[in-house]
Amino acid sequence: MTDSESKQINPKTTDNSKPVIIWRVRLIQFVLLLFFGLILGKTFYLQTFQAKNLKKTALNQKRLSNLTTIFRGEITDCKGITLAIDTARFNVFLRPQNYKASIGQTEQLSKILNITEEKIDTLRNTKKKMIKLATFLSREKADEIAKLRIAGLELEPVNSREYPHGKLAAHLLGFVSWDSSGQAGIEQVLNKELTNAKTESSKVFTRGDGRPLIKYASLKPIINSSFGQQVELTIDSKLQYKVEQILDAGIKEFKAERGTAVVLNPKNGEIMAWANSPSYDPNFYGHYSPAQTVNWAISQIYEPGSTFKILTVASALNLGVIKLDYKYMDEGKVKIGNKTIYNHDYKAGKAKEIDLMQLFRFSSNTGAADIGLKMPPEKFYEQLKKFGIAEKTGIEIPGESAGVLKDYKTWREIDIATTSFGQGAVAVTPLQLASSIGVIANQGEWVQPHIIKSIRSADGTKTIKQTKIIKRKVLSARIASNISGLLAQSIKDNLEQDITYMAGEIPNYEVAGKTGTAQKYCPKIGHYCPGETIASFIGYFPAMKPEFLILVVIDAPKEAGGWGNTVAGPIFNRIGEALVNMYPDKLVKK
Repeated sequence: MTDSESKQINPKTTDNSKPVIIWRVRLIQFVLLLFFGLILGKTFYLQTFQAKNLKKTALNQKRLSNLTTIFRGEITDCKGITLAIDTARFNVFLRPQNYKASIGQTEQLSKILNITEEKIDTLRNTKKKMIKLATFLSREKADEIAKLRIAGLELEPVNSREYPHGKLAAHLLGFVSWDSSGQAGIEQVLNKELTNAKTESSKVFTRGDGRPLIKYASLKPIINSSFGQQVELTIDSKLQYKVEQILDAGIKEFKAERGTAVVLNPKNGEIMAWANSPSYDPNFYGHYSPAQTVNWAISQIYEPGSTFKILTVASALNLGVIKLDYKYMDEGKVKIGNKTIYNHDYKAGKAKEIDLMQLFRFSSNTGAADIGLKMPPEKFYEQLKKFGIAEKTGIEIPGESAGVLKDYKTWREIDIATTSFGQGAVAVTPLQLASSIGVIANQGEWVQPHIIKSIRSADGTKTIKQTKIIKRKVLSARIASNISGLLAQSIKDNLEQDITYMAGEIPNYEVAGKTGTAQKYCPKIGHYCPGETIASFIGYFPAMKPEFLILVVIDAPKEAGGWGNTVAGPIFNRIGEALVNMYPDKLVKK
């Protein structure tokens, strides 16, 4: 069949296919034209009506606020001595593909970094994307490099938290982890304030990968960083050092597991020194276990023993169940229910009448128990709560324990008796006991202990917050004064009549105080540790107008009998003598 014949047979098919093809082409052309029109319209809208907003957004994307260069504020003692500070150090990086420097600039750079020009030339010709030239440069050297304005050379600021005095006040300060966040102590509690810079760092132009564009801005904004607020503590670093030194020597001398010593101003609650031994160096916190870095003196509790007798007598006088002329026939032991309470110096057949002063002097457990049992349980409980027992002091250090005071509804007679001399149903933190006895020293007023004096602006010129002194009335000034007199007389008599007594001896000054020797409770075995004690002494001076209150607690001493007067007493005396030498203007001799 010829081609002409074929066309004659299928003329209809060929003619009908042309309209179909043309329709499809026209549809595609229309869609493309519409799409292109939308693009033009959108472009016109963005370039005409949104130009200003887009330009602003683009600039913000190019500029990076260097928040990583906000350094933590300083922590100082009450006299402005720096205890913690962020030091700016700098790493220097070279990007070979971007490096452009004259011979003179390279020569200056080699002198600053103390490397040869040949080495810089070798490094700039490598195929690596980035090379670290130097690490931890000083701010002065970083400034010199920035002034060279060499393209392809970059400075990276590095935060370095430093504690210039090493272990000094470590448990109070805390430390800063690798990500510049505060851990423990003041560093943790005031982490926000210490990193809170009110003025934002300067913005610098950056590339897509965050590198600064030297063409548009110098390296200066990267170096000039903002600082957080400054924190001023109540502690005196010189006294803190001396107390730590004395405590460390005492722990070694008496072969104890650990110890703590607190020195505070009973009138305003300022902690002047607070030492824990053993301690740690916050500059190298990673070398220590959590057990060593935690401030156990506020997180862990102990049964205070005979120091608690001060609160028992004060409570009874305040409730009116006894008077100052109280007398008790002390036989050295007393049976309560099926339990017998003994005095530490019990000897059969040596009963004697004692008064309140002698109760303190001889540390009579049976006398304290007799007074405790005279008080209605709920009233005794309420009075102890007023002293702050089983309540957090509110000290500005994390991890504070509230202590323990069992509900009076569960008390048996034996619980009341043992609580009266600081064992059984009660356990405290050292700071909690110090603030409670501070009521007696401060004419019947409880004062909240604190370690932060003020928070200042980054430059230190403006006080942002001043710690307010919080007080509450617990006893009458008369009762507090009477107890101070009893305590002072008991110390005086012991020092004059007992050649083995050592606690509370500060030349030329009268001390009001009380020893404590408590059995140590061991949770692992569920009862008191055989042969182990917690020795303590709390006292203040001058007795009737105190400027200083000192508490010493020594855990598990193995020498000097483990007694409060022979272990904690000498440490108290040494701290007291240091206070006399350091603050002569505050003290009036007796």
